[in-house]
Amino acid sequence: MRIVLDTLGGDNPPEEVAAGGLEAVERFKIELLLAGPEKRLAPLLEERPHLRDRVTILDTAEAITMEDSPAEAVRRKRNSSLIKGIKALKEGLAEAFVSPGNTGAVMAAATLHLGRLPGIDRPGIGATLPTLAGGRFLLIDVGANTDPTPQHLKQFAIMGQVYMHEVLGVAEPKVGLLNIGSEPNKGNELARKAYPLLTNLEGFVGNVESDRILQGGIDVVVCDGFVGNILLKGLEGAAVALFKLMKASIKKDLRAKLGGLLLEPALRRLAADLDPKQHGGAPLLGVKGVVIIAHGHSDAEAITNAIRVARTAVENRLPKRIEQGIAKRGGLGWLASLRRRREGRKEAE
Repeated sequence: MRIVLDTLGGDNPPEEVAAGGLEAVERFKIELLLAGPEKRLAPLLEERPHLRDRVTILDTAEAITMEDSPAEAVRRKRNSSLIKGIKALKEGLAEAFVSPGNTGAVMAAATLHLGRLPGIDRPGIGATLPTLAGGRFLLIDVGANTDPTPQHLKQFAIMGQVYMHEVLGVAEPKVGLLNIGSEPNKGNELARKAYPLLTNLEGFVGNVESDRILQGGIDVVVCDGFVGNILLKGLEGAAVALFKLMKASIKKDLRAKLGGLLLEPALRRLAADLDPKQHGGAPLLGVKGVVIIAHGHSDAEAITNAIRVARTAVENRLPKRIEQGIAKRGGLGWLASLRRRREGRKEAE
C-alpha cells in the first residue's frame, strides 16, 4: 500500500511532517510518496537509508497556504504539493492522500480531480469522538463546508449513517441535527429548513443540543462545517484545559496527590482518546478516493496517526463501501428495510 503525504501547507515545516511519514513507513510497513521539496526531504532519507526502497519524493517547492483562496489556489498552483499529490492518487500511483494543508483547497482539489460519489453534491469531513457511554459518534461536517444547503446536510446524514454502519458496525445509526434547542422550529434558517428534510430519514431523532452529544445514544451529529469545526476544536481545547486544571489542583494537596496517582492511568487513557494527535486526521467522505485531512498544526506524531487512519480507510475500502451503501439503501428508508430483513430472519428461525 502506498500513501501520498503532502508535506507543505501546514503550520510545521516539511521536515517535521515528513518525519511523521517516515515513522509511519516503519511502523505500518507501507510505502510513501512524499510531496514536497526534494532538497529538504532527501537528507531525511539519508538518515534512514533502509527506507529508500519504500519512500519516493514527488519534488515540488510550491505550496498552497492557509491564506490562499481554495478555488483560486487549485486553479493557479497546479504544481503545488497538494495538487500533485491528489493527481498521483487519481493516476493510481497511491491508494490514499494525507494533508495537513488548507482544508478548503484539499476539498476543492479532491472534488475537481477525483470527483464526487454518485448522489453526493458536497463532500463532508467526518470526525469520530468518544461518548461517556463508551462508544463513539461521528460529527459531520467539521470544516469542509461553511455554507452548505439543507440538502447538503441531508447528504451528510446519509453518508454518516453509512459510515457508522458499514465501517464501525453500528446496527441502526441514529442521527441528530445539532441545534440550540430540541424543538423543530429552533435554530437558524439552515437548521429550520434542514429539519423537515431529515424527518424523512430513518433513524433521525430530531434536534440535539451540544451538551447532549457526549452522553451517547446518537451516532451521527450533523451540522455545517463552520459550527462543526468550532465545536470540535472547542472540545479538544476544553479537554486540554481540564487536565491542566486537574493537575494544578492535585499538586496543592497531599491527599489529592495520592488520589491522583490512582486515577492517573484512567486519566491518561481519556486524554489520549480526546487528543487530536492520537486521531491524526479525519476522512473526507463523498469523494472517489481516500483523502485524510489532518490538523494544520499537526506535528510528526499526529502525521503518523493520520497515515494510520488512511491505511485503515484503504483496508476498509471506504469510498467503495460508502458508494455501495448509499446505492443499496437508496438514501431513504434503508434502516426500515434492514429492520424488516432482521425480523424476517427471526420469524424464519
